[in-house]
Amino acid sequence: MKKLLGLITIIFLNFSCFAQDTGETKLGAWLEVTSSSRLSEKLVLSASYTNWDYDGLKNYQLHLGLIGLGYKFSSKTTAGIGYGYGNIETVFENNGTPSIKENRLFEYVTTSHKLNGISFSHRLKLEHRFLERPTEDALVHRVRYRFKVTVPISNSFFISSYDEIHFNLNPFDFQQNRAFGGLGYKINKSSNVIFGYARHSFKTKSFNRMSLQLNLKFDFRKS
Repeated sequence: MKKLLGLITIIFLNFSCFAQDTGETKLGAWLEVTSSSRLSEKLVLSASYTNWDYDGLKNYQLHLGLIGLGYKFSSKTTAGIGYGYGNIETVFENNGTPSIKENRLFEYVTTSHKLNGISFSHRLKLEHRFLERPTEDALVHRVRYRFKVTVPISNSFFISSYDEIHFNLNPFDFQQNRAFGGLGYKINKSSNVIFGYARHSFKTKSFNRMSLQLNLKFDFRKS
């Protein structure tokens, strides 16, 4: 009987360790800083730095820096191009290569509108991901669509929610989905902070993340 209980205990511990290693039992963190700078009436310079972690602020998943230049066709529609560089840990997602370095080129178009004080925005993004792996390099094309809603609560507080789905194009296949909901606070007219929860889903695994985002706006147009 003791041997049987010992065997069950060993199996349970091994299973627990395996489940923990998938990263799904951990509450991770998403930290992001974004900036948007008006260079002229038509040109907008955007930049961001993102840090994702699997377990609190430990076991990083991704470091990514992006910079882009956009052209405003109207007050509601912008299109642009950009470049990004990142380091990605993917072993929990698909039992794949532990670390991947990425150089990314992308094109995007965004449009927005309001209804009864609620802001809606749409972003379509096409990415060309040059992935550097220890065994082989790859060029992966990806398309992603984000639908975002912002609901004002008061002069200072607002609710922010979005869903963004990603598809690889070569071949066409679902890659991931990000769903987010959070509470935002306007620090001043040029900055805000948003805190919330994100569900990061892949084909076979999903991760829970607490998210903190700082958004900055600058205007370099002459008066």
